[in-house]
Amino acid sequence: MINHISIAVHNPKKVADVIAELWNGFVVPFPPAPDSFMVLANDGRGSAVEVTPIDIVLEPGKGLPPEDNFSTETLTEDYEAKFVRSDFVPQYVPTHLNINTHLSIEEIKEIGRREGWRVLTCNRDRGLFQLVELWIEDRFMLEVMTPEQTARYVEIANPEFIAKAFGVAPPQNANVDANLSLIG
Repeated sequence: MINHISIAVHNPKKVADVIAELWNGFVVPFPPAPDSFMVLANDGRGSAVEVTPIDIVLEPGKGLPPEDNFSTETLTEDYEAKFVRSDFVPQYVPTHLNINTHLSIEEIKEIGRREGWRVLTCNRDRGLFQLVELWIEDRFMLEVMTPEQTARYVEIANPEFIAKAFGVAPPQNANVDANLSLIG
């Protein structure tokens, strides 16, 4: 299961509000990164998107905490990753996010039009599955799937289908946790 992802945008509050609208979720401040927000899907799984300003990056900490007698009492803050400001701001990134929504294709498109963002319905892999590309601020691709689109995606994104499509043996792990899922 993917629990959350962080994305960087020009207007974090506005983008967080749009994602909350798509998810029927809610927005709260995200204190670890200045001027950032977290969108919670309210799905009972903890699915979330952290929305930070465009000039915030995640930088690894230095060193490692002591491992002897490591417990929940061990202080690790000095070693952890930190959100920091950066002068590097790419126009586009390969990172993107695919989420589910209860909305229809037309409702998703209306949100995109309202915000002035590129939005289009796509037939991935020549119609194997469908989704709506919603280009957040015309720079970050958010793939949004209606309930019907999600059902098809789940149908084809299983080990047996993928193994057959790629001509490989399916995995032999019968102990797959049914609670594991993608965001949303």
